[in-house]
Amino acid sequence: MNRLFACSASVAVALALGCAGPEVRYDYDASANFAGLRTYDWYAAPARPGIKNPFMDARVRQAVEAELASRHLQKEMSADPDFLVTYYPVYRLQGGHRGSVGFGMGFGGFRGPGVGVGVAGPVESGPRGMLGSIVLEIQDFKTHRLVWKAEAVDALDDSATPEDANQDVASAVKKMLLRFPPNVSAR
Repeated sequence: MNRLFACSASVAVALALGCAGPEVRYDYDASANFAGLRTYDWYAAPARPGIKNPFMDARVRQAVEAELASRHLQKEMSADPDFLVTYYPVYRLQGGHRGSVGFGMGFGGFRGPGVGVGVAGPVESGPRGMLGSIVLEIQDFKTHRLVWKAEAVDALDDSATPEDANQDVASAVKKMLLRFPPNVSAR
């Protein structure tokens, strides 16, 4: 019975880790003063590359604002904020890897000797679609210096339902901002 329980627990842990969401990478300027950050606004860039889906854009913005609000950071629209936030997607093709041409020859047979020759051409190895990563950048308002950057790899999947996309984006943004702002008291 204990073996069955241990095996079941191992499978459950493996499944949970496999469904943990996108890989998240982050980096920040260790010399930046994060202690004074209280207010933010969106960086008004002239054009954000790669934003093709207005629904996905709204999802990401809403998720970022909700996560920052949960950290008691307020959106400031009437005065100068402490920091600016921007994001941009980076898309890549999913699947559809093309194989190379090959040539093979073999000898043998089912009921006696035989010779076989084969040629293979490019073959599609999976469905084609777009996967996108979310790149989130935070900049100090006064110095215009980048102080935080995070990326959620393959967090944007255009084939998901709107409900799944809402949940996936919110989960990815939560993971991206998990350690923002860094623990400044540890310095």
